[in-house]
Amino acid sequence: MSSPLKPKNQTIVPTANNNTSEILQIINGAENITNFVLQHYLMTEATMDVCLDFVGPSVVATDTRIMKGAGDMAKRGIRLRLITDITKENIKHCKEIMKITDVRHLDGIKGNFGILDGREYNMHIIHQESQAPTQMIYSNVKSLADAQQFLFNTLWDKAIPAEQRIREVEEGIRPDFIEIIRDPIQTIRVGSNMVTSASEEIMMVLPTINAFNRLQKVGVIQLLKEGARRGVRIRILIPKHYRRKEPIHNPNEIFDQFDIRSLGLHQETKSTILISDSKFSLAIDLKEGVRDEPIEAFGLASYSNTESTVWTYSSIFEKLWIQSEKYQLI
Repeated sequence: MSSPLKPKNQTIVPTANNNTSEILQIINGAENITNFVLQHYLMTEATMDVCLDFVGPSVVATDTRIMKGAGDMAKRGIRLRLITDITKENIKHCKEIMKITDVRHLDGIKGNFGILDGREYNMHIIHQESQAPTQMIYSNVKSLADAQQFLFNTLWDKAIPAEQRIREVEEGIRPDFIEIIRDPIQTIRVGSNMVTSASEEIMMVLPTINAFNRLQKVGVIQLLKEGARRGVRIRILIPKHYRRKEPIHNPNEIFDQFDIRSLGLHQETKSTILISDSKFSLAIDLKEGVRDEPIEAFGLASYSNTESTVWTYSSIFEKLWIQSEKYQLI
């Protein structure tokens, strides 16, 4: 696809290679950007992929020329795809855009860019809602277009259909997620939030007494005490057979506030499991052969609110709880 002649308020930046057909342009001014985009809409042959942050839909949906141009592309059989962050504030704009293009949602998506026919790439910055951008970068450099197309395709596969997200927003449905956490500090933060937000019950399985002591060090046990004082039921399973260098601090005080039972020798686990209100689960793998410091001991963690995952961990806990009655700690 040949590039148009350079009009006023456009700057052509030389590319690093010797291919004179490849250019990098900077377009200034909202009107110039709109005219440039509409011109390239007419030249598009097969596909247009666009990524917008949560402000972007308001800019597109309120620009009648852009909406008409995109609508005309759809009538010509051009495949249109949009990824954006659908929120309560922009949902009406997203519904308008959905009339002419396939839309998907991705939480917290950043960046505003588009790819035409997998060969042309443009990027612009949107500062305010419903306000057109005043500067845009355009390029038909193949390596740039290929990289952005790869990025878009990756994001598209991760995004969920707009219809699903709209139902979640309008009906207050909690979106399902399974998150793998690699940062021990983030794992501690998530676990602490689960305990703090619990209103009914917390269930916990600990693989060792040291695991209990690690939770004391990072303040989770204190949060459990506070939860117990506000009426949250705390049930904990802990191994009966263990080796530890230090005792549990203030065991009588802890046992009085929590309902603790001991696991049998063949019931022990290698992961710390936390379940909050039967709505959220957190499973933390422990590294072998490490010190007692939580940051060093915590491995990968799986955090989820999906019904099947939480139900599985809850069922495991209840089964162990019933079986462990004969090992109950006094």
